[in-house]
Amino acid sequence: MSNRKISEKYNDSCIKIFALISLFSKGTADFSEVIKLFADDDGTISQKSNVILNKYMNTLEIFGIKIRKTKNKYYLLSMPFTISLNEEELYAVSLIKSAISILPDGKNKTNAIKFLAELEKKYDNDTKNLSKVVNSTRNFDLSFYFQKFKSQIKDCESLCEAGKKIELCYNDTECGIQNIICIPQEVKYRENLVSFCVYNTLSRQVIDIPVDSIRYIHQLNIDAGKSKICTTVIFKLKGDLIKRYNLRDWERSEGIDENGWMTIVNSGEDLNTLTTRLFKYDENCVVVSPKYLKVRLQKMIDKTLKNYE
Repeated sequence: MSNRKISEKYNDSCIKIFALISLFSKGTADFSEVIKLFADDDGTISQKSNVILNKYMNTLEIFGIKIRKTKNKYYLLSMPFTISLNEEELYAVSLIKSAISILPDGKNKTNAIKFLAELEKKYDNDTKNLSKVVNSTRNFDLSFYFQKFKSQIKDCESLCEAGKKIELCYNDTECGIQNIICIPQEVKYRENLVSFCVYNTLSRQVIDIPVDSIRYIHQLNIDAGKSKICTTVIFKLKGDLIKRYNLRDWERSEGIDENGWMTIVNSGEDLNTLTTRLFKYDENCVVVSPKYLKVRLQKMIDKTLKNYE
């Protein structure tokens, strides 16, 4: 008899655990719908209900399910099974999102959206933070770029594979018409545009040039080598940001100096993405090198200040 009672009690507990997981798996859940699972037999919500709920929440945490409660809402932070993606993989996911957005409404589009939503729930904390920085799906119009610049994009990709230096003329929004000798690197898909990433052999800078700003490209009969050139950026962080900061796969720390600044060496991250990220750190971040990135940040700060004049 006692064994049967224990079995029934365990069954009830298991059902409540699965019911909780089902609620939280949606990403968010209202406190009112969660506490109903632990109401008294007559449906009354008592202090006992809250105590039992806390015990179950502790059980979920023990098994690796992390939940955060803000006011009267629960938010799912992570499940015991997580997925870790790097920057390029997240860009690939963003491209898939963009492609899905131009699909006609129907079962395939609905299932694809649902699949990506479930995938994002399984991101680990580092991937979630990185995805906020990448966030390359905003206003991205794949149909526009692939219809209007399909041939140009294909030419840029061919130049990258050829491994030859090129003469490139493009329109810079700040400096006007620019003519440079450079080494093709790759075609990038960022935010609302497609860019041709090249290495300027004179300034020794890696530049992302919007495809629609290119006036002409001439391939030169000069071997550029096959190795990919990456820009190394050195910056420092201080204060509480040091505790919160998660090193990316392409970063390393040089330690904390006597003034409390932590030096970070970043190699290969897209400069537009990196600049935007560093700008958000305000006075807790300072760029050491390269000089041109420091100048870019100064211009961003000056433009921001002008908005408050």
